[in-house]
Order: sequence, then structure tokens, then C-alpha cells
Amino acid sequence: MNEAGETDMATEDLDLVDEIFASLKAPAAPAAPDRGPDRLGQRARVRSGSRRSLAAKLVLAFVLGGIACLLVVAAVALAAFSAYSNRVVPGVRVGSVDLSGLNRDQTIARLQDAYASLAQGEATVTTPIGTETVTYQEAGRAPDLQFMADAAMRFGHSGSPIDDAVAMFRSATGGETVPIAVLVDPTAVATRIRELVGTTVITPKDARVTVEGATFVQSPSTLGYGLDEKAIAGAIVDSLAKPDAPAHLQVSAAFVELDPQVSSQDAADAAAAAAKMAVAFDLTWGGAAQAASPSKTPAAIKFTVDPQTIRSWISFGTAADGSYGVSVDSAQVQAYVSAVSEKVTVVPPVEPSVVYDGSGVAVSLKNGKDGIGVDVAATAQAIEARLASLASGQDQASTMAIATGPIPPRLTLDSLSGAVVIGGWTTVFFPDISNGFGANIRVPAALLNGQVIAPGQQFSFLKAVGPIDSAHGYTLGGVIEQGKSNHTGAMGGGICSASTTMFNAAARAGLKIDERHAHFYYISRYPVGLDATVFSNGVQVWDLKWTNDTPNPIVIRASATKGSKSKITIELLSLPLNRTVTFSPEFKANVVGASDRTQYVTTLKPGQQNRAEYPTPGFDTSRTRTVTDSAGNVIHVDTWNSHYTKVDGLLQIGRAAAPAPSPAPVETPPAPAELGPATLTEGTSAR
Repeated sequence: MNEAGETDMATEDLDLVDEIFASLKAPAAPAAPDRGPDRLGQRARVRSGSRRSLAAKLVLAFVLGGIACLLVVAAVALAAFSAYSNRVVPGVRVGSVDLSGLNRDQTIARLQDAYASLAQGEATVTTPIGTETVTYQEAGRAPDLQFMADAAMRFGHSGSPIDDAVAMFRSATGGETVPIAVLVDPTAVATRIRELVGTTVITPKDARVTVEGATFVQSPSTLGYGLDEKAIAGAIVDSLAKPDAPAHLQVSAAFVELDPQVSSQDAADAAAAAAKMAVAFDLTWGGAAQAASPSKTPAAIKFTVDPQTIRSWISFGTAADGSYGVSVDSAQVQAYVSAVSEKVTVVPPVEPSVVYDGSGVAVSLKNGKDGIGVDVAATAQAIEARLASLASGQDQASTMAIATGPIPPRLTLDSLSGAVVIGGWTTVFFPDISNGFGANIRVPAALLNGQVIAPGQQFSFLKAVGPIDSAHGYTLGGVIEQGKSNHTGAMGGGICSASTTMFNAAARAGLKIDERHAHFYYISRYPVGLDATVFSNGVQVWDLKWTNDTPNPIVIRASATKGSKSKITIELLSLPLNRTVTFSPEFKANVVGASDRTQYVTTLKPGQQNRAEYPTPGFDTSRTRTVTDSAGNVIHVDTWNSHYTKVDGLLQIGRAAAPAPSPAPVETPPAPAELGPATLTEGTSAR
């Protein structure tokens, strides 16, 4: 409804209220005179009955009159509420401005007209260096129209009919006055004063403390001299906040001494607190750490935090509350504790093994276990609390237990998403009696697949694929005894195809090689000088070992094919290392040729042949591997020397009668060595 419509409705409601009050003022009609006979008895009875009738009529008239009054009051209140539902009730003023009957927009407009002068005027600032002015508009001075309009509209509009009726009656009869509200912007005033008076003549100098070697050096504070800008701005704001401030305000300012924010005493107190903090103490193992590793006593695992280290953590400055004092750099404390945590792990985590699906995709992890080590965050917080306690003057013990916490395995399925092959190798083998018809190569491949080598952990081939016995799928295979091949002389014979493949994968990944042994004789299926045999007889052990000298876990992925010509492949997966690996060229020195001869035996059927030995020449060789990082820095230089003994060939032929004379030995070229004896040591059994 438009404003005119609202005004007409309000007028009609007020007219209705006037009509109701007028009807209450009309005189009552006179009663008719009694014209009955004036007899004594009748008069008495009539008088008694008339009295009772009169009393009843009076009660009824009173009740009806009360109801009528209530109805009239309710009607008046209803009409008033309707008339002023969205308007200022009668009698309400802001200052001297009457706002009766106005809606909110009309109220704001009238107040704007009435108090626009509040934004007009200027303050003159007189200082020893000159006189400047600040206009009221620059100071943000203006009538607070929203506040005053809201305050005026609140009278008679609380929502309670009785309270609102009382408020409307009171304002209509006695009036209600809302004080004038003035807006002033202190920030604008302070900014303007800075522009007018400029900087102080002499700036106060804060005291400070610096760390120089083993001492804390204090610089004293000095007083400043100039205009107190805060006092000037405060005087203007206080005056302009008053509605009756004059249109021309005069403010005077003189030079005063200006105190520094940091006094010399503040600096001295901070230096004294820092000196109390810089006291050596020991970090030791205890509690959960000691229980988890009772063999490691706190005396054996101790780190002394020296005063120089503590001083390197300390700095001085002003806190959020404005106070000056000493503080400790949390980042440096955490870095120190982190370095400690890398030196000691009570119980290392067990990296999980990886489960691959048929397509070689990692689908899950198993058998991982948390370790126990330094809780870096908790230990750092405890150190900071200790230093704060020392600064406040409280005594502390000379030792402090390192907080321990779980160390989760580093390998997760998510981390595998960015893994790449950092090194790999494939070896061809021919399943036959010398390698358990392939079992002694395929079983270690299956056992190696999915194993994880943690950063800093050493890999042992015999440990990774053991125990080597029939209960774990191994069978008899080839071994060299007294310089001769025994094709079924050792449990796990032929396993060296797996160890050689692992050696080449680790070497090409640029990892640290800890142990490697060459075979007794050269096997042509392996790269020259880069084979690796393993052996154990319960007393002597030759193993293949390498260390994960990278910051990331390494996952082994191994597989072996089936068929008359099979392959074993081993790949090492991790985050990219950006290492470069080079090998010196192949060469053979001191070559010794092998002969081949025929032997007739009665252990074979007449005419049946058995190749007992392949003729294999002997020679010496050496291979050098160089590993560099992404910047070209050399990480590893390894030289592996190998001496291969010559093996003469032997072809056995069955006979029925006395053997014919054997022909003279003839030098022949070596045949492909498909036998892979599991040892290089004569007179021993192999695994």
C-alpha cells in the first residue's frame, strides 16, 4: 500500500477511536415516575420488592458497564495498534525533532534534514610547529541515522500488547525523547593528524637484546621528543562525539617526552630470562622406549643439548600483547629433535609386503607393523615447556626423557602410485634336473615378490628366500664337488639364477652392494663378471647383500615364466632416484682353454650318452660400476674382480663290453652352459 493509503487508514482508525470515546460521554435516559395507588400495605410490599429489584439492576448495570468499558478500551487499543503498527508512536522525539506517526524511511529523512549540520565544521589544531585544520567530514562526523531511527521505532513496538499500550499512553501524554547520536571515525582522525603534524621531532628508541656468541648483548632505550599524536586525536574524537560540539573546535598541543615501547628494564629482564634458559641438559630414553628396548639403557642412549644450541634457538621481540621478551624458535627445536630421531629408533617399523594381482598391479599391503621411536612434536613441545619454565625461574632436572611414539611403515598404497622401476634384470634358464626342473628358481621368485626394503635396511638374499628345504618347495639341484658337477647334490641347487638376477637389478638401481661372490666357473647365461652365487653349509656362508641407501622404501617385484626356455625377472620399484649407473666394458684375461673327452661307462645302457660336464674355459675379469646422483656427484664406485676356473668337458657313453681305447683329448669350444650349479666352492654342498 502506498504512503497516502497508509495515512488514510491511520486517519480512519483514529476517527473510530474518537467516536468510541464520544459515545461513552452521552447522558442516560430518565426513569418513568411511579403512578400506582398509594396504599400503605401495598406501598410496603412494593418498596421491599423495589429494593431487591433495584439492587439486581445495579449489579447488572455494573457488570454490563464494565464489559462495555473493556470492549471500548480494547477497541481503542486495537485501533491505535493498527494505526501505528509501522510508525513512530505519538510523542516520540529525537532531540527536539518530533517523529510522531512517521514510518522508518520518513524518520531517517527527517533526521537527516534536522541534523545534517553535525557533519559541518572544522577543528583547528594549534602546535608549536604550526596550525592545521581537520574538517568534520574528514573526521567522519555525521548523525547516526540508523541508530536514532531504530531507537524511535522501538517505543510501543515491543510485541507485548499491554506493555505497548502503556508505552503509547505514556509517550502520548508525557512524550519520549531519544538522545542525538553522533558518528566519529577514530582511525580517520588519527590518519589525518599524522598527515598534519608529521613525524615526531625525535623518535623514541626501543631497547633490544641480541645474541652474540655466548652472551646476550643489551642496547638501552632512549626517550623521544615530539607531538603526542594520540593525545591530539583523542581530544578531537572526544569533542566531536558530543552533539553540542561547536562548529569551530580549537585543539592545542605541545611537545612532550615520548616513551619507547621497549624500555631498558624490559630488555634487561628478557636477557636475564634467556640466560636462565641457556643451560645444558640431556635427552635420554625412558618410559615406553626403555620398556620396548630394555637392552638400551638411558645412559647408552643420551643426547646432550649444549648451551650454544639453546642460544641458537633463542630470539627476542614484542609479543602480541605488546610485551617484550625472549622466545624460542619452534621450527629449530623440531629440526633438532628430528635429527635425533633419525639417529635412534628403538624398534624399527616393519614395512608391509605388497600383494599384486595377476596383471602386476599392487592391490593391498600385508604384515606391516608400527615401530617405536621419537615423537618429534611431543619432544619438541616438552623442550620448549622446559625452557619457558627455566626462564620463569623454576628449577629443572639436568635430564629429560624423550617422548616416544609409533613410527608407521613408510610404504602405503598411495606412495606406490608414483613408484617407478629403478633397476631390473631378466635371466634365461632351462628347467632340468640341475635346478629342480625350475622349482629352485620359481620358488625364490615367488618369495621375493612383494617384499619391501625400508630406507637404511640391508637386504639378504638367503634370508629373503629361506629356509631352503623341501618343506618350502625346494628340491635337489646341481652343485660342484671337487671340481665336478653333481646335478642333484644340493638342496636348492640352481638358485643362483635368482641371486644373479637380484644382483644385477640392485647394481643397476645404483644401490650399495655389500656382498657378492662369483661362481666357480663362468656360466654363459650371465653377464661377464656380474654373476652372484650364494652358498651355505652351516659353517661357511656366502650371501648376496645390498642396502637401501635411498630415502624411500623399495618394493621387489619378481616373476618367473614356465616352459622349456623360461625367464626370471626381478624389478625394484621406488620413487625416482635420478641416479646414473655405468659399467666398465666386458673383457677376459688369462684365458685357459678347456678340453673335451669321451668316457665309456657301464652305468649307462650301450650307446646311451650323458653330458657330465660342458667344456668351459677359465679366465679372469673385472667390472667397475660408477653411480652418480642427479647433480653428477659420485655416490658409489665398485670394482668386482672374478676368477673363473676352466672345466674340461666330459661326455659319458654306455658300453656293454670292455671299453675301447679312449681318444686323445681334443680342445673344443664351450657349449651353452645350461647347468647352473648353486656353488662356486669345491668340496662343499650348495643351496
